[in-house]
Amino acid sequence: MPRFQSLFVLPLLLPLVLTGCEPEPAPGEEPTSQFVSSTIELQDIYIPDRLIELPVLPAGTVVINEIPIHNAGDRDLVIDEVALNYQSDDNWVLNPDTVPEVIKPHEMAVLEVIYTAVAGVNTFASLDVFSDDPDEAEKTVAFIGNGAEGGSEARVSANIVDFGFQFTGEENRRTIEIRNEGDEDLMVTGIQMIQSEQQPAFTMTCPGVWPMEDCVFEDALLPGLLANPILPGSAVLLEVSFVPLNLQGVSAQLKIQTSDPLRPEFTIFLLGNGDSALNCTPPTVTVVSPSEATFFHSWQQLVVQARVSDAEQPPQSLYVEMFLGDLRIEDEFPGVNGLATFDIDIDEGNPPLPAGLQTLTLKVSDGCPLFGYDVFVAAIDFPISQGDTDGDGYDPNQGDCDDSDRASFPQAIERLDGKDNDCDGTIDEDTAVWDDDGDCFCEAGTCQGSDEPSCTVVAPGDCNDSTFDLDGDGVGDGAPIFPGAIESLNFIDDNCNGLTDEGTAFFDDDGDGQTEAVGDCNDNDDTVFVGALEWCDGLDNDCNNAVDDDCTDPTTPPRIIGGVITDRFQVELGSRVNAQVLVVSPDDSLVFDWTTDMGSFDEPANGPSVFWNAPADEAENEGLVGQFPTIMVVVTDSLGQTAWGFGNVLLSREIKVDYAPVTSTGKAGGGCSAAGSGTASPAFLLLVGLFGLALRRRV
Repeated sequence: MPRFQSLFVLPLLLPLVLTGCEPEPAPGEEPTSQFVSSTIELQDIYIPDRLIELPVLPAGTVVINEIPIHNAGDRDLVIDEVALNYQSDDNWVLNPDTVPEVIKPHEMAVLEVIYTAVAGVNTFASLDVFSDDPDEAEKTVAFIGNGAEGGSEARVSANIVDFGFQFTGEENRRTIEIRNEGDEDLMVTGIQMIQSEQQPAFTMTCPGVWPMEDCVFEDALLPGLLANPILPGSAVLLEVSFVPLNLQGVSAQLKIQTSDPLRPEFTIFLLGNGDSALNCTPPTVTVVSPSEATFFHSWQQLVVQARVSDAEQPPQSLYVEMFLGDLRIEDEFPGVNGLATFDIDIDEGNPPLPAGLQTLTLKVSDGCPLFGYDVFVAAIDFPISQGDTDGDGYDPNQGDCDDSDRASFPQAIERLDGKDNDCDGTIDEDTAVWDDDGDCFCEAGTCQGSDEPSCTVVAPGDCNDSTFDLDGDGVGDGAPIFPGAIESLNFIDDNCNGLTDEGTAFFDDDGDGQTEAVGDCNDNDDTVFVGALEWCDGLDNDCNNAVDDDCTDPTTPPRIIGGVITDRFQVELGSRVNAQVLVVSPDDSLVFDWTTDMGSFDEPANGPSVFWNAPADEAENEGLVGQFPTIMVVVTDSLGQTAWGFGNVLLSREIKVDYAPVTSTGKAGGGCSAAGSGTASPAFLLLVGLFGLALRRRV
């Protein structure tokens, strides 16, 4: 879909002005003139304002624009015709009663162009003035009426912020960005957090301030955030803290109101714990004592120490259990240092440990819940085999598949090392290169195999290979999560592409700043959203349940308003001027073809603004002085539709200014300079100014 875009920069053309001072009269003589100029002889038209732009006004507002026309010459200026050209929009009207027939020397007439504001769209007009000025027979004034709402464009960095799992009382923070992608200042007008009063786990915080009680967002930051604008292209950062009161899933809504007229409110969903706990990391447990398989008598105490850790919660909150097979022997909570100690009476415990070579398993659980394991071997009233050369408690006759490696024995934890650590005949199962959940994907690397026999090919990229069944449906929770899976609305990255819930009502799929949940009626088209410009394209662009109502034709040919405008009219040999064109078009692929009958352009000359170079200041070009080179541009859109515009400049040997709006009596104290022994002294009173103007279709 073609778009309305920034295509031009227009100058406000002001001439260089030369005033002259009349010589002081002799004693007793009267001044012969109140205006002296050594350059003005013929009629000379001067219009100071070449561009008139009006701000956004309520629909129906009427503005009378006054356009002064000066005759800077010494002869009558005949006005042949004044009219709004055929490309002008209908809401601009020329008042014919203000059009003069003749403007006397050094006098001024005022034209009136009446503008009626239109809501939701920018309109344009071009006023052509034809006179008998021998240098500039046609003068053009461009008009822009800003009727499209806004100019500021608000965006937020995410519609869903998932804090994952966080343990009770522990703080986790996330940053949310509010960005202004428009060309006018954006104001944040309100911030509202909506959450359970019984479980208020989310809080707006002050970035960099810990603990959060040391800075109250509503007092310290919110007033400034509401008072100061977000400049175009800039952003502000909000910080949200998540401190759960328990391990239950919790959610909240953060509503952000802005001055963006099309998207005045964003809703950000905040999530913590709950289903998102599947994304937290498992805890680890490592037996530190005894360090190897150990012989115990049945009347002794079995003392085992293990160290645990977890990325999301403190070690003293982890739950550690000791198992013999499926039989739980004892459980403990570790200390703040993460060290858990089991002290078991072998023959008098509940239950007592049987004699023999026993493999004991330690299991640690976190709040997600996810788990970690480690094992050790205890020989109870059973002499350690002399054939156990690696000291892991097993010899080859007892099932040790590698008696030179103490990390390999029956029931050992499988590690990613290319070895059969647990001596079950399979290498590296339950590691990153193995498909544990049977979805034919492993986590990373060169996949070695799968727990699902039908998976003849296993590919990497699985972001959840967990076999745990936390929801009790009989299927491993990681099985439906793999690259290429169907994304569903569950706040989980089902297809492992780094995005959560894309394609659902809570994800902005087309990047227009809205989701279906907040009103976007077509989230696959970034020209369709609540408040969008309605194009004549068979779509409900603005999501108001009406197709092509008051629509804009996207195939409208380009329009050039005001012709080619240069930053000055008189150009000396060897100098250059800036030539620019105002183009109105819904197409974002315009081609600009600049030509001239004299001089040259700076390269590249392929945009709405170029530099034209006058012929060199050389003897063979003296005959060009006084001629009027033409600068012309043809604008072509992607449909092959064209528009053309042109402008002229006057080649001069030296700059001579045609109009001096300030007159002098020639009397002492009248403001004339005494320099130059009474001759006319040029003074540049007005400077050439440039205004940047950008119009664009909101995205």
